Amino acid sequence: METDRKPTTYFLRTLNDILKSLGDAVVQIQQLPLIQEALANLDAATQAAQAAADAANAAAGDSSAAAAAAAAQAAANAREASLQASYIDPTSVLSASPTTITIAPHTRIYPSATGGPSTSVSVAGGTVTATGEGDTDYVTYNDEPRLGGNVTYAVTTTPPSQTNSTHVVGAVVIPTTGTVEGGEGPQRPGFVRPRDEQLPLV
Repeated sequence: METDRKPTTYFLRTLNDILKSLGDAVVQIQQLPLIQEALANLDAATQAAQAAADAANAAAGDSSAAAAAAAAQAAANAREASLQASYIDPTSVLSASPTTITIAPHTRIYPSATGGPSTSVSVAGGTVTATGEGDTDYVTYNDEPRLGGNVTYAVTTTPPSQTNSTHVVGAVVIPTTGTVEGGEGPQRPGFVRPRDEQLPLV
């Protein structure tokens, strides 16, 4: 202080700087709620953006999975349609005695269900026990991989249809004597019938 006990210029300037700093601090304190609110809003916006991104990724994943499932189902449908439309060459390969049905070697042809070329496999012949004289016996075999070759023939008196892995070969009425030829093999869509008249071979 000066000798007349009045504040010096330096003191007044320093005091003014302190008061200004205090004022700035008060203003900053008053702004804290606004800053906190802004930070809270930013956090909420960030979470919302992340949720939207997660939802978009999930939707994309679901779409890809649905597309893959649809493609797999279409392929399975085409494969099933190809089996149902398959047929044999020659068309008649069965002959029967009162006790035994004989199946001649033949080719199984699978038409394409999508417009492509047909595929074919060679199927070995064989024999199967007849069910009884006068019965209409239907001959089938299962071939899931569709490789042909040596297959296990089965006989049933119930008209079968070609589905899943069941391949129909033909039908024959079991004679009381001698040997007869069977009817034609499967015609689209895979059902068969015996010949109206069966001529004895021997």
